[in-house]
Amino acid sequence: MAKPDVYNFEISDQDFDDIVLTNSHKLPVFVLFLSPAIGSCISLENILIDYAHKFAGQFILARLDIDMYADAREKFNIQNVPTLMVFKDGEAVHEEVGVMTYESLAALFKQFGIYNLADELREQAKAKHSEGNTPEAVQLLSQAAKEDAGNVDIAMDMCQIFLDINLLAEAAELFTRLPDNIKEEKRPRFLIGQITFKKLALDTAGKAALSEKLASQPEDEDSLFDLAVCYIAEQDYDTGMAHLFKLLQNNPNAKGGGAKELALATINMLENMTPETANEFRRRLNSVLS
Repeated sequence: MAKPDVYNFEISDQDFDDIVLTNSHKLPVFVLFLSPAIGSCISLENILIDYAHKFAGQFILARLDIDMYADAREKFNIQNVPTLMVFKDGEAVHEEVGVMTYESLAALFKQFGIYNLADELREQAKAKHSEGNTPEAVQLLSQAAKEDAGNVDIAMDMCQIFLDINLLAEAAELFTRLPDNIKEEKRPRFLIGQITFKKLALDTAGKAALSEKLASQPEDEDSLFDLAVCYIAEQDYDTGMAHLFKLLQNNPNAKGGGAKELALATINMLENMTPETANEFRRRLNSVLS
């Protein structure tokens, strides 16, 4: 089956009517008014170009440089850039001013009937899993995989669910099937970090036994270290890092430097998906070690 065309145009005030107004009777036209000198304009432009490929054939992207075509600023009353206007049937029907994220743009596209069914099923699966209905979440992801067999995000969603419900072997096996060229991206790095911590936790005595030992020996380095591993493996990062900070306060070289290495490994893993949390832990680690 032939792939649909990607409609992505740089336009001027001379061809605006032909590309935007005329074509808006066939498809929604998303017009980005931008200045190439402004970083937020380039960021939004790049996201929109990504969507033009993702939703090829479903909408038209038109990009107009208002530095080159200043008359367009006055004609369309553009006060700030980036400004995104949506045209349908020859009329501007929606306007957004300022930076937009992938998520906010996805919601906007959906208003105009532009969306990916597999992504919709992924969102439903995420909601079901968070509600505790994991079997239905798995079923929805299986349905999504049938809709879009090459979508690696679906495989990563499933891998995360396996980790959440402690199916480590299944998660590890699924991770190995991800394309090698994406394994250094942020989300796969976060997944392999979780897999690694869960494997490390299997080599400990377990939370219950370690907690019992610490009740009688609260400064025991091995128990504090291993319990930190267990909490981090369960995604209880605050508690896990608290144990490591306690270790490092007592002995900056705890476990022969292993406690510091474990703290840094956790921070580096979290940096991929929750940079704010990672930055806070890094600040606290530096404070403990200073």
